[in-house]
Amino acid sequence: KPAGSDGPLSLLRRGYPDSKALSRHRLQGRWAPVAMDDGIAELDPEQRQKLALFREVTADARGELSSAQLMQSCNWNVEQALTLHWASGDEAAMAAAAAGGGSAGSSAAGSGLGTPLLGNTTPATGGSAPNRTAASGGGSYSALGGTFFGWVARGIRQVSSSVFGLICAFIFGPGGPRLGTGPSSGAVFGRALTDAYGSSLLLPTFFEGSFTQALSAARRDLKLLVVFLHSEHARHSQNFCTQVLGNEFIRTMLDESFILWGGDVARLETHRVSQMIRARQYPCLCILLPASVDEIRVIHTVHGEVQPDAAVALLTACLDEMEQHRAEILARREQHAEDRSLREQQDREYQEALEMDRKRMEQQKLLEQEEREAREREEEERRKEEERLRKLEEQARELSKRREKLAEQLEEEGPDCTARLSMRLPQGARVQRKFRPSATLAEVYTWAECVPYLPDNVGKGIEIPEKFTLKTTFPSRDLLEMDQTVEALQLNGAMILIAAVEEDDED
Repeated sequence: KPAGSDGPLSLLRRGYPDSKALSRHRLQGRWAPVAMDDGIAELDPEQRQKLALFREVTADARGELSSAQLMQSCNWNVEQALTLHWASGDEAAMAAAAAGGGSAGSSAAGSGLGTPLLGNTTPATGGSAPNRTAASGGGSYSALGGTFFGWVARGIRQVSSSVFGLICAFIFGPGGPRLGTGPSSGAVFGRALTDAYGSSLLLPTFFEGSFTQALSAARRDLKLLVVFLHSEHARHSQNFCTQVLGNEFIRTMLDESFILWGGDVARLETHRVSQMIRARQYPCLCILLPASVDEIRVIHTVHGEVQPDAAVALLTACLDEMEQHRAEILARREQHAEDRSLREQQDREYQEALEMDRKRMEQQKLLEQEEREAREREEEERRKEEERLRKLEEQARELSKRREKLAEQLEEEGPDCTARLSMRLPQGARVQRKFRPSATLAEVYTWAECVPYLPDNVGKGIEIPEKFTLKTTFPSRDLLEMDQTVEALQLNGAMILIAAVEEDDED
């Protein structure tokens, strides 16, 4: 006993979770007080991580303070703490069974075909466990376990298991020779059980695949799903595998009438399944009814020490109850199929309506596009016409300015201007002017072009085409020799006409 330590009673007051932990540390030859008065605030990060792992694996079966006390009593060895926790659970279950003539850890729904898997209703405990009470002396098996010597014996077994675990960890690496590293369920899991409990052991066929796939298969085949949760640390695991799962009649029932999915709780998927079905003790056998995609019911659950006869009775009752509700499940499936067919028909009609709306919208858009293009064409034509008119106006202004300038530059009639020419305008009016006999035809064209801007003709509304040609009346001929003189062309006293020249005529 270290100096300053109190004693057994003081240790119990200061944090040891139960007398089993006290006996275990007594067997190790030392008193290890657990000082939890300051809570868990002083735990280092590694201890907090181990504490979180322990609470996750045990599904928070203990409070945080109780878990920390148990971990500290095991020197923060997670494997030893788990072994001690599960052993404590086994003893508590046996004590409850002996005190009340209770069950071997079976639970079922109070009425109907089970309760929702994730519901808030706690399954009622019922049924009896045969061969649990002692035959003589009015005592019970658990009563013996509650004595001090029983605690010492189980403490020795736990210490031996821990030493064996350390040896396995040294030889096989961390975790020791655990079940296979493959999938949670299937042939690999079955071989791991036969390797652990005897190669001659014949087990039922475990479903190959995940838990979700097993649910889908059970729902498709209208079968119940049996979930087997195994723990190599639980005290009844070997008996359950060899006596219950290895029973020929039970094996036949499971293979023919059920879908069996199993796994080791050390696996992540199996651990999550155990949390979902609220397993508190192992081994655990849970019968589920996947009523629909959104509804999973718990029919029955047994755990701990289970006798073959009780397992047979349980499976038979589940089959009978399943037969009574098969018609309901079939009717629900047909209803779901009808609802799905109706939804598909409605979806098709909806898609057809959407397609019609889409085509109508496309036609509307096409019509709007055609109208928009027509407006754009009209706008373009109007713009071009405006541009043409603007150019004509600009050309007319430039022509007017040029002709005004020519009129200003035109020489006055002099004494030498003896050749008189008369010109009939397109409006019918006549104008005349005298030219020198040596004047060229180009000078006559210049005079004809600026006639409206001469002082004698301003305001008379005379218009001269932009492009024109001069011709004689009789004989009619075009005057095109610009370098010829008036005398050479014999225009003295002649009447000439002015004719507009169109674009095509010009070309």
